This record gives sequence, C-alpha cells and structure tokens, in this order.
Amino acid sequence: MTVSTTDLDEIRALIDDVAAGVNSHDPDRCVAHVHADAVFVVANGSRAHGRAAVRAAHERAFAAAATPAGDARFVVLDAAFPRPDLAVVTTGAYRAGPDEAVDLERPSMVVLWTLAREAGGWSVVARQFTPVG
Repeated sequence: MTVSTTDLDEIRALIDDVAAGVNSHDPDRCVAHVHADAVFVVANGSRAHGRAAVRAAHERAFAAAATPAGDARFVVLDAAFPRPDLAVVTTGAYRAGPDEAVDLERPSMVVLWTLAREAGGWSVVARQFTPVG
C-alpha cells in the first residue's frame, strides 16, 4: 500500500506531541491522542487498558521518577499501512534533544505503535515498549 506523506507527517507530529508530554511530565498531553479503549504495555511488562489507566500509569511513572523529565525522543524507524485507516509504526526511543544525532540501529527501546484514523484524526490504540540490549 502506498504511504501518504500527509498521514506519516500527522503520525510523526502525534508521536512528537506524546514525547513533549513525557518531557514535561504532563499526563494529559501524554494521553491526548490515546484511544479510549487503548492497550499499552510498558518495558517492565505492566499493562494499562483504557485512556484513564494509561494516564494513571504515566502519573505513577512521573511520580516515581521512572521517566525523568527532559529529552525523551521517539524516531520513526518504519511504518506500515495495512489499511488506509490503520498504521503500525515502529520507533526507536532515545534520550536526545530534537537536534541531536541518534544511532538508529541502537535505540534504548523499540516502541511499536498501532494507530487508527477516525473522524478527528489518528489515535493510538496500542503501544508496546521493548527494551533493547
């Protein structure tokens, strides 16, 4: 399937906005693009089902300093569009500012995002973190 540059740009902007929420420890911004029935799996295997549970998981991580404020960055490594309204995107997760070079072959984590396009735009329906190395 042909990937629309506009779709990929919109998805990158959404992912960048999630990173901005992580960097500012803003749980509302972290879940602004999360589907109401989303399923998230974090690096330690913990699961959160539903937007409220995902928000609560972000609050706990921020309170425990498990996610330090600063320069979290997700870089799109690849994307597949099995249907026009469904995207499966792999990102590398890095501690790097927006202009810092990153090694695309050595992220600290790989994050798999499943996104669905609805009337209001793209939303995250599932996200899974996998630690690397």
